[in-house]
Amino acid sequence: MTEDSLAPSPFDDECRIRTTRLVMRKAIAADAAAIARQAGDKQIAMMTARIPYPYSLADAKAFIANPGDEFVRAVTLVSDGSLIGVAGLKPCRDGRAVELGYWLGVDHWGKGYGTEAAQAFVDFAFVSSDIECVWGRCRVINATSRRVLEKCGFQMRRMGMVDSVYAGRVSTEDYHLDRGAWTALKAWGGK
Repeated sequence: MTEDSLAPSPFDDECRIRTTRLVMRKAIAADAAAIARQAGDKQIAMMTARIPYPYSLADAKAFIANPGDEFVRAVTLVSDGSLIGVAGLKPCRDGRAVELGYWLGVDHWGKGYGTEAAQAFVDFAFVSSDIECVWGRCRVINATSRRVLEKCGFQMRRMGMVDSVYAGRVSTEDYHLDRGAWTALKAWGGK
């Protein structure tokens, strides 16, 4: 799905999402330096479609001031409130699906935070709206993001291409999780 987002977000812009270790809250101006520092790592830009490299403080401030039609949250630690990344849901053109996106600062990789945040966003999407599908994509070379999606119950649908601000035209894997599969996973006690 490479559709432009035309449907408004079905989510309450003021809500927070909380897990055992994370709080996903609306990004505020005070988050700009932490977002710029972490998103400014070349490894982040390399694996995302829309993050430029270098990523400046001005980029972070503009992103916080205008996230567009997306439901975007700063991913923070419960333990100390520090910002470790950003995650969000972007409505698709038909209003029946959303795209899940996320990135975590390199210092926070390998600790399960990506899966925890992604799962919380998936649950939130299905519980808080009548959408039928959450989809996500990762670069073919991004085994870690692929694993996050798989652990959340997503199934690969197809290979694709996307234009990355940093890397140009890149190969992707597109993943899909529909409401029926999500409901079954929840009933079976899956994540």
